[in-house]
Amino acid sequence: MIPMVMQHRRLPLIIAAVLAAALVSISCTGTETPPPDDALESPEALRGAIDARLDTVEDARFRRVVLEYFGDGDRVRVRQLILVERPDKLRVQTRLPGSDEIVSLLVTDGQTFALHEREDNTYYTGAPTRENINRLLPVDLSAADLVRVMLGGAPWDRFERDGGEPTLDWDREQGKYRYSVRGENGNLLSMYVRHPEFVVDEVRETDADGEVVYAYTTRGWDEHEGLLLPSFRRFQWPERDLDFSVDSPEVELNVDFPPTLFEFPPPPGSRIVEIDE
Repeated sequence: MIPMVMQHRRLPLIIAAVLAAALVSISCTGTETPPPDDALESPEALRGAIDARLDTVEDARFRRVVLEYFGDGDRVRVRQLILVERPDKLRVQTRLPGSDEIVSLLVTDGQTFALHEREDNTYYTGAPTRENINRLLPVDLSAADLVRVMLGGAPWDRFERDGGEPTLDWDREQGKYRYSVRGENGNLLSMYVRHPEFVVDEVRETDADGEVVYAYTTRGWDEHEGLLLPSFRRFQWPERDLDFSVDSPEVELNVDFPPTLFEFPPPPGSRIVEIDE
């Protein structure tokens, strides 16, 4: 039997040891999230789960959109109406704050795209490729990827353009899936996906030194007719000094748009500019 005096002397040491163990446990579990028991294990399975979210959605209208652009020392704030229809149809109307006049209109029906700038009455047109759209709307995404991103999905074209084999692991710090592809230039393109919602929270491209060269981030996810969508999207491209956000608080799904909304012939008298690859 331990003498009573010895028991009292050991008590503070025992308490200290217990507290230390508790702190270690908190520090280990507080910053890391283990994968769920039903976590998907292959890139193909995750892709299927991400795409399955959109099985019940054909199109969407994003009203009262506010786009804020930061680049080349400028800050621009405009209002937009964005219409998307799967798989690759877009209509983006842009107005200046306090005005109902459309200053630019971008439209693609999946076969061709057109952008009209009202200020100089110039009409740009070409194939709706990532390269062509990127010259006029710097998001580094194809038309199909833009539709997917607006619906909370994945920019698959961007992940496939370098031909790398995708890998999948569980990021314990974020508590999300990490779907990654290594590009021919050595850069790592990663997508972070929530479980079990399978929504794309973030896309990040880093170079060999771990520096971010491109990022797409989201926040403010809300449910719209059973579909989770972000109300805020941010695109960053440091090399081009681009940083802009899209705030879209009001969404309507399955509107059933007429095809004419995604067609846009040149306005009379406009200067037509063909955009080549």
